[in-house]
Amino acid sequence: MPRFEIGVLGVGYWGRKIVEEYSGIQNVKVKAVSDLAEKNLVHCKERYGIPHLTHDYRDVLAMDSIDAVHICLPNALHYPACKEALERGKHVLVEKPITLSSSDGKELVKLAEEKNLTLSVGHIYRFNNALAEVKRLWSENFFGKVFLLNFTWTNLEPVFTDRDVIVDLAPHYFDMVNFLFDAWPEKITCTAMPYRQKQLEEAAYIACQMPSGAIAHAHLNWLGPKKVRQLEVVGENRSCIIDAVGQVVTVYESGYTYQLGVQRNNTIRDELLHFIKSIGDPSAETRNSGSIGVKTVEMIERTKESLRSGATAQV
Repeated sequence: MPRFEIGVLGVGYWGRKIVEEYSGIQNVKVKAVSDLAEKNLVHCKERYGIPHLTHDYRDVLAMDSIDAVHICLPNALHYPACKEALERGKHVLVEKPITLSSSDGKELVKLAEEKNLTLSVGHIYRFNNALAEVKRLWSENFFGKVFLLNFTWTNLEPVFTDRDVIVDLAPHYFDMVNFLFDAWPEKITCTAMPYRQKQLEEAAYIACQMPSGAIAHAHLNWLGPKKVRQLEVVGENRSCIIDAVGQVVTVYESGYTYQLGVQRNNTIRDELLHFIKSIGDPSAETRNSGSIGVKTVEMIERTKESLRSGATAQV
């Protein structure tokens, strides 16, 4: 296996997790990290021995020895950082959303294709064993015809001044809807509100009509006292509830309940291994491709369209 040198852009809460996982992968070296906060850089140097530290992510992109970058920067910087990285010939894994507009995302996908580079998006739940097992059973008609998918993603957060709950959480929703249904919504209806500030929605309800006739519904908020990361699949034969973090799947069948024997996996590590493999082997399947990331952003744009108009948006 060839050796890869990686740069991580942004090493706050999530970026530090990414650095930790890369540091445990054989033949991968985190060569440089960037962050505006000095304490985050010091943490990476002291704990992981990262040799190159900088406050400016462009310094990392300028390093010729770096093969790929993992972008954990604020959402508004995803597009310029991705674009410069690809222009410099580096493979990219960028956290969701790939960009804030689908047009920018399409530009990045085209650029990656022209330069024969991997462009992946951090849709991490595509690497979750619980969801993978439900997807397998779904494809084998275990649930029968699926009527409903109810997605609940809630917890109490501080007031954010740089993003709303739709842009931040709906990428998970739309990505998992596509992953499980193997289809994208046909119609999207959204209601959302800010509560602790005058703008930037903190709670949202999104209802989607799928091509099969099923309804996929999302409840997203940063106000609820309990952290919930749950999907409910309601089918004609059986139903299930998925604890997406605990990777526990509880099946409901004819008055009985039981849990599937899912072996919990390290989703971050598996995502990074998939990314590294896609760099070393151009034929490797890329389940979290840039194109999937762009389609997810398109769904968010239709969601915002519905919210603005007060009507259902056609996809």
